[in-house]
Amino acid sequence: MIVPVLNEGARFLIDTLRARINEVVFGFDGTVATQQDGGIGRPAVVVTPDVKVIDDNTLSVEAKLSLDVSFTLPLREVVIRYKNPTDSTDTTDFCRYTYNSIEKTANNEIKFSAIIEVGQ
Repeated sequence: MIVPVLNEGARFLIDTLRARINEVVFGFDGTVATQQDGGIGRPAVVVTPDVKVIDDNTLSVEAKLSLDVSFTLPLREVVIRYKNPTDSTDTTDFCRYTYNSIEKTANNEIKFSAIIEVGQ
């Protein structure tokens, strides 16, 4: 039996995600992202994201790498995660996305944006 998520339940999930998502991790690993993978492969930098509720079912997550951040290797992955501020072993990776190589130098900024939707 498939049971639909009620509107109130969807909003609860959105509010919980908004409160919990506190890191976006950019990394160097370009292996294909799957539901079964272990999250960030080769982390490069952790950014505190801007997380906003769009509506009862939708959340926006944005993170930016400014001009003062540069790497010698290209970036190829990003992970949205929760990390417990008092226990570094308590982390939950929500989403992982891999993309074509992006060279991050002192001459460019990178802005990552994602929309997370809780289905009904």
